[in-house]
Amino acid sequence: MNQGLVVISPILLVRLLTVEEFGRYREFLMYAGLLTTFCAFGINNSLLYFIPARPHSVQQMVRQATVMTFGTSLVVVGLTLLADYISNGAILGGLQLPVALYVLLFVNLDFWEFYWLSLKRPLPVFAYTTGRLIARILVVVTAASIWRDVMPIVWSLIALEALRIAGSWIAWRRAGGTTDQVEGGPIVDEPCWNEQFRYCLPIGLALILVTLNKSLGNLFVTKTLGVVALAHYSIGTHIQPVIGVLRNSVSDAVLPELAALKSTKGEAALELWRRSTIVSMILLTAAGVVLFEFSHTFVVTLFSPSYEPAVLIFQIYLLVLVREVFDFGVALRAANRTAPIVTSSLFAILLNLLLLVTVLPIWGLPAAALAFVISRWTEGLVLSRSTLRAYNIGIGKLARWRDLGKVALAATFASVVFYGSFWLDHFGLSGVVLGSAVFMTLFVAFLVALRVPEATAMMGRLRNRRKNRELSPAKS
Repeated sequence: MNQGLVVISPILLVRLLTVEEFGRYREFLMYAGLLTTFCAFGINNSLLYFIPARPHSVQQMVRQATVMTFGTSLVVVGLTLLADYISNGAILGGLQLPVALYVLLFVNLDFWEFYWLSLKRPLPVFAYTTGRLIARILVVVTAASIWRDVMPIVWSLIALEALRIAGSWIAWRRAGGTTDQVEGGPIVDEPCWNEQFRYCLPIGLALILVTLNKSLGNLFVTKTLGVVALAHYSIGTHIQPVIGVLRNSVSDAVLPELAALKSTKGEAALELWRRSTIVSMILLTAAGVVLFEFSHTFVVTLFSPSYEPAVLIFQIYLLVLVREVFDFGVALRAANRTAPIVTSSLFAILLNLLLLVTVLPIWGLPAAALAFVISRWTEGLVLSRSTLRAYNIGIGKLARWRDLGKVALAATFASVVFYGSFWLDHFGLSGVVLGSAVFMTLFVAFLVALRVPEATAMMGRLRNRRKNRELSPAKS
C-alpha cells in the first residue's frame, strides 16, 4: 500500500500536468526514493527478524532501530548535499532543499509496519498504510489540480510527512516509549547494538544496491535523454511497484516465521519458503498475463496517447515478474547468511551499468528496461547458488518444481481466452474487466483441477468460512 502513490496518482497526474512537468515530478521521486533507501538501510526491516528471534527485547529492538535510522539519515543527507554543492547542483538537479527535507521526514519514526508485522498484527498495518496512501494521493492530486506545477506538489508532500512524523512522535510518547511484547516474552531491555548492526549492514547494502540497480535506468535516461524521456520510461516501468506489493506482501509475512524457526536446519527450514514461492508464482503469473494482454490498452487509456512510447518498455519490464517469484533474500536472511545478497546485488548493478553504457545509446529507452531485466535474472541465478550452499541441498530440493509447473500450465490453459482481440472488439474497455475476470476464474479452476496444494487449501478455507456463516444464523 505504501507504493500506492506510485501506482495510482500518475494516472491522475498525467492529465493535470504536461509530460515535461510530470517528468520533473518523477525526477524528484527518483532522488527521494534513492536517498530514503540509503537512509533506511534496512534497519526497520530488521525488526521482522529480531523481534521473533528475541521476544524478550522488543522495546530495545525498536529503540535501537529508531536511533540507528536517525543517525544514518543525517549522515546520508549531509553527504549528499555536500556532494551536490561540490558538483554545482549536478546530482539533485536544483531540488536540494525539498529532497533533503522530504527524505528526513519520510524515513524517521516509520518502524510501525515492521513492528506490527513481527507481532503478527496485520490489521494495524493495513490501517496505517491505507490511511497514509489515501492522504498522500489526496494531497498530490489536490495540489496538482490547484497549481498545475511540480513544486507546490513537492512542498505539499513535505508538509504531509511533517504531520505524519509529529503524529508518530506523539503516539510513541503516549505509549511511554514502550511497545507490546511477543506473547510469552518478559519485558527485558537487553542491548544488542552490534548484533543488529551486523545484521543490517549486509541487508542495508543489498537494499541500496537493488534500489540503485532499479534506478540506474531512470538516472541514465534523465541525465542523457531528459525529463520527457524519463516520463515515458516511468510509465513503462509502472509495473515495478505492483511487483513489490505482490511479492513483498508474501515475503514480509514469511520472514518472521522463518526467523522463529532459525534453529531448524537443512531442507525442513525451507518448506515454508517453498510454499511462499508457490503463492508468489500464483499472484505474479496472474498479474503478468493480464497486464501483458492489455498492455497497450492500460498505457494509452490510463495515461493518455502521449505515453504510447511506453508500451514496449512496459511489455519488456513484465519479464521481471518471473524472476521475482523466487525471493532468495528471505531464505538467506532467515539463515542469517546475508553476505551473498550484497555480492549478487553488486554483480547485478555492475552488469546493468555495463549494458546501459553500451546499449542505451543504440536502442534508446527499451534498452534501459532490457538491461534491468537481464541484470535481475542474473542476480537471481547467483542467489540461487548461494541458497543451495546455505542449506546444503541440491537444485531439485530448492523449490517444488512440479507445483510451479502446474501453476504455469494453469496460466497457459486459462490464457486461451485471450486469443485474438475478442474482448476489446466486442466490449471495448469493459472487455478488459470481463476478460480478466474470465481468465482469473479459469486460472483458479485449473489450479484446483491440477491439485496445487496452496490453491486447494485456500478454496477449502473459503468453503469452510461460507459454511460457518450459514450455520451462524441457524445457531442464533
